[in-house]
Amino acid sequence: MVKVERIPKKAAAAAKANKIEVLPEATSRKAASRKPEVKSEGKAASSKAKVKSAAEEPYPDWAAPSREAAVEATAALSLAHGDVEHKKATEQRKSILDSLVRTILSQNTTDKTSLVAFERLKAGLPTWSEVLAAPAGVAEELVRCGGLAEVKMERVRAILADPRVAGRGAAGEPCLQWLHGERDDAVVKRTLSSFKGVGPKTVSCVMMFTMGRAEFPVDTHVLHIAKMCKWLPEAATREKAYEHLNRRVPDEVKFALHVLLVEHGKCCTRCAKNGKLQKKECALAGPCPLLDLSCR
Repeated sequence: MVKVERIPKKAAAAAKANKIEVLPEATSRKAASRKPEVKSEGKAASSKAKVKSAAEEPYPDWAAPSREAAVEATAALSLAHGDVEHKKATEQRKSILDSLVRTILSQNTTDKTSLVAFERLKAGLPTWSEVLAAPAGVAEELVRCGGLAEVKMERVRAILADPRVAGRGAAGEPCLQWLHGERDDAVVKRTLSSFKGVGPKTVSCVMMFTMGRAEFPVDTHVLHIAKMCKWLPEAATREKAYEHLNRRVPDEVKFALHVLLVEHGKCCTRCAKNGKLQKKECALAGPCPLLDLSCR
């Protein structure tokens, strides 16, 4: 169990005010010289393996993080990085298909680069029908800046052509908006994870950012800091970390804590992986706020 020291009341109050939305981050990796292959988190697993049942707690004897630790970490980080705004995605009716493709393009590259790739794709081929009908290589060139263009677009086209997607929208456009009406999270997870190249992190990102569901995605930053805080065993994989933290982190702080941990991992030398900051312009001037929580 993580021993947590109380932080000031103003920090606890800050946890209630969350006001920024940040897109998920993916870690950059070098592509292999041979035929490129995306090392996505669900590469070799079946959809059943990727969406585990509630009984399959990977670390049943690992009590951390406690509810109190998660809430206080959210409060402390919001004081350091600002409040996080969590607008209900279900009210905005965001495009699930756009979000899914955007997240696929973020695999094996940075969030900033993948956003450029997605914007170029949408500018060059504005509709998903146009993406399907485009001559070979056109869509790939549009997303080339994000790396592994052929692999990613092959997966995107397979999703667009899937019977559960093709023709499901207005004017026969590919669409996944019907998932907004599916209230059973397990069904949503099974559906999304059944697409090739879509693993637990991608599924949880789409569900949290786009569908407003209580999910806790685990990216590189979250995994690294959670291990520093002893919220996970050192040997925990990203998939097992997701299964554990998604159970332990309270629903009411999942969105804010995820966003804040990602931001913190980019701005805190102590908590950045290998001590390398991705956002030097936002580097913390003072001590790491997680020190007060007796993380390590």
